[in-house]
Amino acid sequence: DERDGDRTYQAIQSDPSRIIVTTTALADNRVEIKIHDNGPGIPADIRDRLFDPFFTTKPVGKGTGLGLSISYQIVTEKHGGTLACDTPSDGGTCFIITIPSRQNIPEPKLT
Repeated sequence: DERDGDRTYQAIQSDPSRIIVTTTALADNRVEIKIHDNGPGIPADIRDRLFDPFFTTKPVGKGTGLGLSISYQIVTEKHGGTLACDTPSDGGTCFIITIPSRQNIPEPKLT
């Protein structure tokens, strides 16, 4: 939405904003999920801080800076995976989640 706010209708029609999600089964019983957009990308100095609690580039009152921090914690601590961010050579931003294909979830205890 932020990207398209400064673009003309013709620019949006010729190069619409999009998000592409791909999943790949990796050889080591892990799954890779890539979420790639075609936006302007994220500068390296900001990418280095994306997962820090309370870090935000939004104006005051527009965000808490907790979304990616919580996402990182869930992926790494609860699922034993990794969460990374990259700006590919073709532009945009790509979040890469890698998790085990099977989770060790304890059986519920019947009482």
